[in-house]
Amino acid sequence: MQIIYQEINIEILEKIGEKYGKMLKDHIHLENGSYSLAALHENIPIGFISTYTSYLTVPLNDKKDAYIDVIEIDKDFRRKGIAREFIKRTEKWAQIENYRQIRSWSSQDKIEAIPMWYALGYCMCPAKIWVDWCKEIVDGYYVVKKLN
Repeated sequence: MQIIYQEINIEILEKIGEKYGKMLKDHIHLENGSYSLAALHENIPIGFISTYTSYLTVPLNDKKDAYIDVIEIDKDFRRKGIAREFIKRTEKWAQIENYRQIRSWSSQDKIEAIPMWYALGYCMCPAKIWVDWCKEIVDGYYVVKKLN
């Protein structure tokens, strides 16, 4: 099985929207200071990751970090190292851009990803967040890794 990793462009973004829906498509960042990759099999997106950067809050508001906004793998392609490859490539990008840390948040229903985050050297912290689109508090966890 051949998997090609490619930065997301408008064509791939549209394919992602068709396959995964508007909500996930809307979490893909193509602006400057972002990094978004797709995994393609037979020219069809089977997964993607999108990371943006932002300034931290006071008193660290002169520092930026990388934030993985979305990572999604097609159910038929999970447990094949695709998410791990996405994260490694994203970390490399963030290090080249000189970000000190990379972080993300995941809902508790994605607990199958916990061993991967630990294996990649991430620390985890349970957290509850308000999610506007569903108007509820969602249990999950923050993940973070120091890069430089």
